[in-house]
Amino acid sequence: MPKKPLTIVPVTLHPESDASLPIVSAHTSGLCTVKLANAEITFHNGVEERIIQTIMRELIKR
Repeated sequence: MPKKPLTIVPVTLHPESDASLPIVSAHTSGLCTVKLANAEITFHNGVEERIIQTIMRELIKR
């Protein structure tokens, strides 16, 4: 089975706005969380691409 290389692209996650809640701006480091049935993986800004690729490969295998 041929393996396609994974492409990692930068993304920005924004919360859905709710008109009943006040808008609060905070300066935090970038964050991406992947939630699965029995695991939660969080990536912060600065994590090496090879680490993300390794984790994504392991998730695809499952």
